Parts: sequence; C-alpha cells; structure tokens
Amino acid sequence: MVEKRPEVRFDKFVKDHFLPYSELHKRTYQDDVLVCNMLFETFGQMNISEINPPMIEKFKQKRLEGETMYKRKRNPATVNRELCVLSKIFSLAFDAELIDSNPCRRVRKFRTDTRRTRYLTFDEEARLFEKLEGHEWVQRIVTMAINTGMRQGEIFDLTWFDVDFSRGLIHVRVSKNGKDRFVPINQTIRTMLERLPRTSEYVFPSPRTEGRLIDVKFRFDKAKREAGIRDFRFHDLRHTAATHMADGGADAFALAEIFGWSDVRMALRYTHSTAESKRRAVENLAKPIGPSDESVTNEKGRVAALP
Repeated sequence: MVEKRPEVRFDKFVKDHFLPYSELHKRTYQDDVLVCNMLFETFGQMNISEINPPMIEKFKQKRLEGETMYKRKRNPATVNRELCVLSKIFSLAFDAELIDSNPCRRVRKFRTDTRRTRYLTFDEEARLFEKLEGHEWVQRIVTMAINTGMRQGEIFDLTWFDVDFSRGLIHVRVSKNGKDRFVPINQTIRTMLERLPRTSEYVFPSPRTEGRLIDVKFRFDKAKREAGIRDFRFHDLRHTAATHMADGGADAFALAEIFGWSDVRMALRYTHSTAESKRRAVENLAKPIGPSDESVTNEKGRVAALP
C-alpha cells in the first residue's frame, strides 16, 4: 500500500522550511521575506500539492498587470525574481517528497532585455544629488554606487569589517556570481567613509533600526522624478559607474575584475559607449590632409577624388 503524502499548507511550509533555508544560504533573505509575504496573499491558505502551473501562470500575469506600491507599472524582471523564489520553494517541497514535480518549471519567465546600459549623464547626476539634499544617507549610498559599481544589495550588506583603509580596498563577499571580489576605494569614497559615524556594524545602516538597510526606493525614486530623470533604476547606477570608468580609460579586463564579471564580454559594451567617447575615438584617427591627399584637378577643372 502506497503511503499517503501529508497535506502541508503553503504558508506553513515556507515558514518552516524555505525561510530558514534562505536565512542560512542566501544573501537575499530580507528580500525573500517580503516576496513570501506577498506570495501568501495568493497561495498561503492552499495545500502546497494543490498549486499547479495554470495557477502560477495566472499569478504571473496578475503581478505584471498590477501596480507597485508607488502606483507605477511593475517591471517584468521583478516578477521573474518573484517566480525564482516561488520555484525554490517548490524545489524544496519536491526534495521533501511533498510534490511530484516543480510546477514552476512549466511556467515561462518574461523575456527581459539584459543588455540595458542606461547611465546618468553628468548633468543628470548633478540634478539627482540636488534633489537628494537633506537626505544625506541616500546621497552616500548613491555616491557609493557611482564610485564603486557595487550592487544595491552589496552596499546594504557592507560592514566596516570589509573596508580595508590601509590597502584601499572593499571586500565584497559572495557577490551575485558566487565569488568574492575586491573593489578599489577612490579618494571620494575614502573621504566619505572616513567621515561616517560607526553606529552599527553596517557601513550604511537603516536610519530607523541601525540594522541592515532594506530599501531606498521611495526616496531615490522621488528624487529622480523631481530631477526629471526618466527610465532610470537604482541598478543603472552600476551602469553609470562602468560607463564613466570606461570613458576614463579602463579596459574591459579591468572592468571585469572590478565588477565581478566572469565573462569579459560583459565589459565590452561599456567601452566607448557614449557619443563623446565615440567622437574621441574617431578624432584620434584624424591627421592633416595635404594637397596630394585631397584630390587632383583634371585638365577640364573638375575635381577628381583619388582612388
């Protein structure tokens, strides 16, 4: 006789199994908590074995069509990240022999443009900082992102233990690609960090709790709207850093080391990515043109281009 599987509610399984797993193994635990609370609204009261691909597909479409808490259209990449959390939950349930298969595997993620290279111009950067006046803690985080290329989560996770002033390096532990890396500290970041009060183990703690910062989205988005900056996300500050470094002469290999890209081709899109850098590249080919270089005049007075 085949033993009947126990019925386990989705929310109970998440609290008892997935969240402890996330806290132990993932650096995105705080984000996972927020995602799970959102998932409870749809799947919380259901038995985990009852959830099927059509239900998940309906959830996916509803999330994309709905508005964010700031009354804006939700990004497909955001929904994809939520589906990744949901898929991991079902993967753990499969390992626990509560379900026969992971239903998320039959639900396609939204196609997104991974080649996006939106960056701040220097004028936009100045306007953004102007609108962040009075909110120094956000200004510092934006400054950190533009001068180091660190991801938002990496900045929030940064502790004073990881800042080496003597060597001028920041130790980014277990970044997105699963490897540690070291990011050089320039003079702007050194001066800023040396002036910061050490009220917490975190370099940029939450102003309210002094613990790990969760988000700066509300204040950051408000400032960019007031500055008239469109189609720009916090992650684009990383693109801004890469673009400015490339314009300053950094080659693709140096960028790959700083940003933690295992494939140097990721860095190639930033080299000569602005109109100004392209203009300089073409101007470097220019040379004085002598009479013999331009053209020759034939016997009828017409100008004939040299072959």
